[in-house]
Amino acid sequence: MSTTSLTTVTRQDLRTGVYELRPTGSLDLSGTAALRRSALKVLPEQPRALLLGLDEIDIRDPLNLAVLPSIDKRVRLDCGIRLQCYADPATDTGRRVRQVVGGRIALHDDRLSALVAADQETVATQRAYRHLTPGAGAVREARAITQECCRRWGIPQISDAAQLIVSELITNAVQHAQTEIDLILTHRGPRLHLQVRDTAYAPALFPIEPVSSLIYRVGDDRIGGRGLMLVAMLSAACGTTVGADAKTVWASLRVRPEV
Repeated sequence: MSTTSLTTVTRQDLRTGVYELRPTGSLDLSGTAALRRSALKVLPEQPRALLLGLDEIDIRDPLNLAVLPSIDKRVRLDCGIRLQCYADPATDTGRRVRQVVGGRIALHDDRLSALVAADQETVATQRAYRHLTPGAGAVREARAITQECCRRWGIPQISDAAQLIVSELITNAVQHAQTEIDLILTHRGPRLHLQVRDTAYAPALFPIEPVSSLIYRVGDDRIGGRGLMLVAMLSAACGTTVGADAKTVWASLRVRPEV
């Protein structure tokens, strides 16, 4: 089994939706694979912005930098945003990145510049965040938030389905996780993305795979009880993403024109 000397720290701000990858180590063949895995693991959570800091990587072979445009393409396809990279132009790493792939990625001199560019790009993204305490009122509060967001964002035609999905996800978190809960709603283009995050791990309900999140489809027994099967039937896609200290259950709805 191959190992890599490249490790990536993922930072996330649930309130703003800004995610950041900070890889450190050698960008060799195994390092490029590890970086790609780290990026793909974030995408199901539909970040509002995704930053990639490159100052701490060691570029052994410039050809391996081709992984950056490849990741950027996947981010655009899955999330509708650009991967905002940054590297100090005064360093050898910064110079090599610019020489090899500078014209093919969104590359900035520092983190602040990358963050400003991300904010300008995602001005049309609508996002809501609420921290919930597990209990009898959590489902009612989550439904009310979802209904209000659908009304305010001009997508009332999917409000009922969205409320039902959120109810099932919150109920599952309250019954099985019994930890603090984060509810995140993101409307971008033709999709409404719903996320419920907790800090528990329930292997019977949420089997995981080490490389990517699970995608569940109608009829897949792995998703768990009937409530989550209903989520699978109502949504365009749904699944579970497991990190080092939290689990996110998510579902996406297609936003069809109101008739």
